[in-house]
Amino acid sequence: MLCPMSDASFQYIDTYHGLLEACNILKTSKVLCVDTEFHREKTYYPQFALLQVGSLDATFIIDPLKINDLTPFWRILLNPNTLKVFHAGRQDLEIIIEHAGALPLPIFDTQIAAALLGYGQQVGFGSLVQRITKKVLAKGESFSNWLQRPLTKQQLQYAAADVIFLMPIYQALKEELQARKRSSWLDEEQAILINPDTYTIDKNEVFWRVKGVNKLKPKQLAILRELAIWREEQAQKKDIPRRRLIADEPLLELAKRDKLNMDVLKRMRGLHEGMIRRFGKTWIALWQRGMDCPEDQWPKLASRKNNTSGTELRAELLDTLLRLKADESSISPSILANKSELSTLASWGNKPNNKPPELACLQGWRAELVGNDLLRLLRGEICLRLNPNTGLPMIDDYKGDTPS
Repeated sequence: MLCPMSDASFQYIDTYHGLLEACNILKTSKVLCVDTEFHREKTYYPQFALLQVGSLDATFIIDPLKINDLTPFWRILLNPNTLKVFHAGRQDLEIIIEHAGALPLPIFDTQIAAALLGYGQQVGFGSLVQRITKKVLAKGESFSNWLQRPLTKQQLQYAAADVIFLMPIYQALKEELQARKRSSWLDEEQAILINPDTYTIDKNEVFWRVKGVNKLKPKQLAILRELAIWREEQAQKKDIPRRRLIADEPLLELAKRDKLNMDVLKRMRGLHEGMIRRFGKTWIALWQRGMDCPEDQWPKLASRKNNTSGTELRAELLDTLLRLKADESSISPSILANKSELSTLASWGNKPNNKPPELACLQGWRAELVGNDLLRLLRGEICLRLNPNTGLPMIDDYKGDTPS
C-alpha cells in the first residue's frame, strides 16, 4: 500500500513475500534509518507492534504482527557494513536484540549526536526535525494503540515520518560532527549503547532501582535485595510490569520493618487483602532471609562526602569554569559534568596533590574539553577573572606564585 506524504512515500509490508521484496531493495543500502513502535504498559517485555525502516531510496513499514518470520530483514540489519541510525534507540535496540539475537552494529544515535552539538541533552525527535528541517511533525498519533489492526492511514503516516525525516537529520548531524571534529566524541558516548551488557538485567542489582533505596540502612538493603529479586523473577515469568506485583513504596516499607508477620502486613498501606493472602508468606520468608544475611554481604550505599573547608566556594568556581567552557563549545553544561561530579571534585580539591577521583568529566573528550582545566583550577595553575572589556568571567593562567 503506497501512501503519499508531503515529502516522500512509504510501503506497508504485511506479507512474507512483500518482506522479501523490501529486503531485496534494502540489502545494498549503506545507511538504514530504523524505528519501532511497541507497548509495555501491561507487560514486562515490550510488545513489538511495528517496524519502520528507511534508506535513501525507499521507506517501509513492516508489520511483525502479520509476518511471523522476519529473518530476512534481521539478516540485513545485522550486516556490519551497514550503518543503522536511531533516535534515542535504547528501547528499539532492546526489541531488536530480543528478536534478532544481536545488536545491529554499527549504530548512529541522533539524540546523542545532537546533545554533543548543543541541541540539548535529551532533545525530542520532533523538536530536532523542526530545528534542522524547519518542518513540523504531526503529533496526533503519539498515544496510538499500535497493536490494533487494521492501522489507520494517519497511524502509518505518523510511523513513516519517524524514519523519513531521520535520514536528513542524520546527514545534517554527521556533517556537523565532522566539521566540528566531534565524531570521536560520538563513539565514546555510544559505548554504553553498543555494549550487550547494557541490555542484560542482573537480578541481584535491581533493588538499586527501587525509588527511595538511598534512605535505607545496609541491613535493610539486604532485605530489599531479596524482595526485589523475587519481584523481578515473578514479573518476567508472568510477563507483567513489576508494579503489578507490588509497587516500589510498599516494597521499600517491607524492607524497613523491624519485624514482619501476617498481622504487620495487614496493617500496611498499599497491600490489599488479596496480595497478602497470595504472597504474604513468601514476603515474610524473603524478609527473614535478608535479616539473616551476614553483615559482610550487606549492600552498601556510596559513602557520603564530608565537605571540607571551602568546598562550596570551590564548587562555585568549578561550576563557573564549566559554564564558560560549555558556552565556548556551544554545548550544555550538564553533558560535560553534573553537580555530583563537581561536588566530588570540590571536596577532593582540599588536597589536590592526591590522585583525582574517577569521574566521567575527567575521561576522554570531556577531559580534553573541560576536565583537565577543572583540575588545573583546583591546583592553582589557572584562575578566573573578569574581562575588563566585557565584564564577563574569563579563564587565565595564574600569574602569581603557585600555592604549595
